[in-house]
Amino acid sequence: MTLKNIALFILLAASLGFLAGCESFDSVRESVGGRFSPAAPVTRTFAGTSRDVYQAARLAMIALGYEFVRGGAAQGRLEGVSPIGSPGEFGSSRQREISIQLQPMEGGTVEVAVELKEAVEERFDKFSNAATETPLREPAAYDSFFGELERRLPAQAAK
Repeated sequence: MTLKNIALFILLAASLGFLAGCESFDSVRESVGGRFSPAAPVTRTFAGTSRDVYQAARLAMIALGYEFVRGGAAQGRLEGVSPIGSPGEFGSSRQREISIQLQPMEGGTVEVAVELKEAVEERFDKFSNAATETPLREPAAYDSFFGELERRLPAQAAK
């Protein structure tokens, strides 16, 4: 093998390694970018009137420990926050936020879109950092809300 062939072989191997690495880099970029990009709301459709679904969503939100902050049936939205929790790490605190949008659809159904976020404020000794808000992507948290909404909806429709 000549020196020219060895150099060509090394160049070819390096090129293949670089191209293979690009694919890995893209997957890492998508993974990290997905964590910090806005999460799309999780939506489900329920049978009932806007007012009935609104009342059931409000009761479900309260049953899950959220305090009602603002919204109304006419506005088609609800917002709530959980109590402030302290994990005990240098005085940091956590709080979850829920945002619910209601959209009446044809056929007596209502589309319910839910966004969950967690706000974390780190506190180190005498210095406090601004809260960091992160969308929650845990399917179980959304399933829990929608399950509670579904349980409360028939009770609302019966009133």
